[in-house]
Amino acid sequence: MLSQYSFGTYRTTYQNPVHRDALNYALENGITHIDTSSNYMNGEAEQLIGQAIENRKRENITIVSKGGYIQGKNLQRVQEGYKVDELVRYDANCFHSISQDFLSDQIDNSLQRMKTDYIDTYLLHNPEYYLIKEIKKGLTQEKILEHHNIMQLRIKNAFALLEEKVKEGKIKSYGISSNSFSKKRSDLHFLEYKHLVGYANEVSNNNHHLKVIQLPMNMYETAGEEAAKWAYENGLEVHINRPLNAFNKDKMVRLASYTECINFDTLLGQIHEVPNDHFQEVIKQLLDIQSEYRWAGDVDDTIEYQVIPYIIENVQLDPIYFQLFDNFLDCYKNNIKYKLSQNTAKEMNIKGPIDAVALKFLEDKEYVTRILVGMRHKRYVDKILAYNK
Repeated sequence: MLSQYSFGTYRTTYQNPVHRDALNYALENGITHIDTSSNYMNGEAEQLIGQAIENRKRENITIVSKGGYIQGKNLQRVQEGYKVDELVRYDANCFHSISQDFLSDQIDNSLQRMKTDYIDTYLLHNPEYYLIKEIKKGLTQEKILEHHNIMQLRIKNAFALLEEKVKEGKIKSYGISSNSFSKKRSDLHFLEYKHLVGYANEVSNNNHHLKVIQLPMNMYETAGEEAAKWAYENGLEVHINRPLNAFNKDKMVRLASYTECINFDTLLGQIHEVPNDHFQEVIKQLLDIQSEYRWAGDVDDTIEYQVIPYIIENVQLDPIYFQLFDNFLDCYKNNIKYKLSQNTAKEMNIKGPIDAVALKFLEDKEYVTRILVGMRHKRYVDKILAYNK
């Protein structure tokens, strides 16, 4: 059902007109549930949402956002002296916290970016970063248990803050988005969830607003079923992320089908006529690595985070060639994804669209409330709309 789907805003920004068109198109065609986070594109995904909902009836749109990550501007604030309690220094580019003061600050910033008075559901975003940072192989069981107990206390304290935010009207409900819900119990970084309703009741005098757990699940990764079933049995919504991006045998697999771009040779011929030697060297390098991509996300990351920024900063490309270059990149990415998807279909013995099979796999589970799908382009929205006809 279309109502099961949520517009995932990971890697979307208000600065990209393609992303703006996709979100508006989705809202106009019945996809009115939006999932985002304060750290997606350094807050620019939330700004995109703010623009899209500005002239729409807010009550017809459901927004889920998250907090916890300290990256980009937030990281700069911390480095410049902004004090954050319970700070987890995961690596040089990523800190984390679910302390009350930090979450309160993040909720206010999210409301401002999205130009809304309230967030429908606010999630603690991967609070297990504390466990990942602190728990190392070789620790005693006593020390591991100590870290898990600290993690649980931090969650309980965060719930108390979130209940206050419900009273203030800034959020309507709350929950947790955790990759660790989908790990096996034997994993050191598994996040125990069976205490969550008890914590929520304790901090709210048995009138809690804990509503959602979110976790990865797909045809390859099913260990999270236990957590999802528990949530369903306890009256919580279950939101599934990464339905089409799966880990399988330590590698990523895109569970989606692609159509071959038949205009590649024509576009390549036109690209080769661009009178810019520096630009032509970039094209040569792109062609040389076509067979090196291992999954669809690699080609997206290479183009978006390496090629395009490099062209903008270092290549004096005449603006008259921008549209041609964009068309070429779309075709280039699509053909690589097409070849990878053919291999995936063969391995999984799937005939027909892989994504339709992968989404049906989740739709058929009674405990799945919402399926989050990245829809940065109208064609991705169209796929969901066509699938639900």
